[in-house]
Amino acid sequence: MTIDVSIIIVNWNVRELLRGCLQSLRDASGMPAERMQVIVVDNASADGSAAMVAAEFPEVTLLANADNLGFGRANNQALPLCTGRHVLLLNPDTLVLDGAVARMRTLMDAQPGVSVMGCRLLNGDGTLQRWTGGAYPRLANLVNHYFFLDRLLPARWRPMPLYLDRDVADDMAVDWVSGACMMLRASALQGKLFNPDYFMYGEDMELCHRLKMAGGAVIYTPRATIVHFQGESMKQQQGEVLLSSLKGPRQFYRQMRGGRGLALYDLVTWAGFGLRWCLFGIGGWLKPGLRTKADSSRDLMRRAWRILTT
Repeated sequence: MTIDVSIIIVNWNVRELLRGCLQSLRDASGMPAERMQVIVVDNASADGSAAMVAAEFPEVTLLANADNLGFGRANNQALPLCTGRHVLLLNPDTLVLDGAVARMRTLMDAQPGVSVMGCRLLNGDGTLQRWTGGAYPRLANLVNHYFFLDRLLPARWRPMPLYLDRDVADDMAVDWVSGACMMLRASALQGKLFNPDYFMYGEDMELCHRLKMAGGAVIYTPRATIVHFQGESMKQQQGEVLLSSLKGPRQFYRQMRGGRGLALYDLVTWAGFGLRWCLFGIGGWLKPGLRTKADSSRDLMRRAWRILTT
């Protein structure tokens, strides 16, 4: 029987979240099991993730790596095994809701010009996750984002936002969608997925750009919803890997602009996190919940400074 959707999940040390993700695919994908292929690539987890998949989800194809290859390369490793008309990249820290996979497949089938589709992502508390997709990073939308101009300026004066700035009701064309949940038309890939030069972060932007340049559309749809417990894997990372969240988009910006304005890009990023640290720190005296954001902004400012000064 024809496989409609091949699903690739790259995992690193989030066994319990991976278990929930795979169970949600069984229960809520909206797809008949025989029309869906699931491949888990485990990047040398030390928490028993691979053994759990083998024992509890025998229908899943498991690739257990001896080393952490990163997000992009691990997805590339699984691509040759995919036999579906569409390929869905799905993070292990997600829960599929209300037939989301089937909804995305149906929308892709109805729009042959679409090469990439992302869906509505929610945080664990049910709020909208803004970094589901948006515009390519440019100096204008970086300043708009990091300095809160998106909350101060009228919409007509603002550039297309780096990240989605509102919960929309209809499908919309965007430059990129998050690799946390990205459905791709297999025929558009032509056997190539991510640029292996990207370890983690930014590779989703590069892939969307490449497929757009080839003539395919990139669409965000709010008609399918997935919960994304973002950052659980990154909390366990150390050293240079922690810089990936900043280095990845920066690498894409450099690829797009050829290095033009890169120093200003770095300065805007560093100053933006510094401003957030100050504002959230002050706000934390009145609203204690903001102290966590202040601490996070301080850590990101320090990482941005390391990039700026190397």
